[in-house]
Amino acid sequence: MQAYDQTAKKALGQHFLRDRQAIRRIAAAVPEGVSVIEIGPGPGAITEALLARAGRLTLIEMDDRFAAHWQRRAEEDARLSVIHGDVMRELETAAANIRPDWIAGNLPYNLSGPLTAKLAGLDLPGGMVLMYQREVAERIAAAPGSKVYGGLSVLVRHHYEVRRLLTLPPGAFVPPPRVHSAVILLTPHRRVPPCAYADLQQIVRKGFAHRRKTIANNFRGVLTAGRFEAIGIDPGMRPEQLDYAAWTRIAAELSR
Repeated sequence: MQAYDQTAKKALGQHFLRDRQAIRRIAAAVPEGVSVIEIGPGPGAITEALLARAGRLTLIEMDDRFAAHWQRRAEEDARLSVIHGDVMRELETAAANIRPDWIAGNLPYNLSGPLTAKLAGLDLPGGMVLMYQREVAERIAAAPGSKVYGGLSVLVRHHYEVRRLLTLPPGAFVPPPRVHSAVILLTPHRRVPPCAYADLQQIVRKGFAHRRKTIANNFRGVLTAGRFEAIGIDPGMRPEQLDYAAWTRIAAELSR
């Protein structure tokens, strides 16, 4: 792992986990015998622990060095497969083809927002265990009314319940990042979503475009104050005051 301290690529947002207790807890969140996709395995600290539990493990790795290593490893282990490419391009196709029970990963810091928006739209039977910068994890887990509550807070609740699993200091990684990190556990709530995820994503993007404006102002020319009131939403509320259910009512109203 010390060697990787010198070879981590800043452009790819690489910080490799080395805390053994954290690795065990992340892997233990995934039941034995299931199908798993791991995002960005890198040198494989989490990968080895997952491989000891999973029935089948698929890795999505962009870094040529690590992809080549895991492809050689896959030739020796039929349970392991590798997708060499950009997770932002490969994730949805991989999930549709593989139909994993779980997704795990130490997510690249520079992709965590848009990648989470993609992940939140996947309805998995098992769930996800994902590592973020602590500030991003706090936004994901935030409740309505919080200053950090935002679009990701809403989107992840389309299919999942959210729980913080653990928090890690910079020294748990090689090279150490400048911030603390946190692991989020997403487990399916198994309720039928009241709107399409694509519709919710579009509405949330528009609704949180200007956080200081009221919800009526953010949807000026699209929804009147009267239509907001008709679906049980005070048009004078600000975006961070609306819970998931309110956002889905807006999406449903605009899809009529």
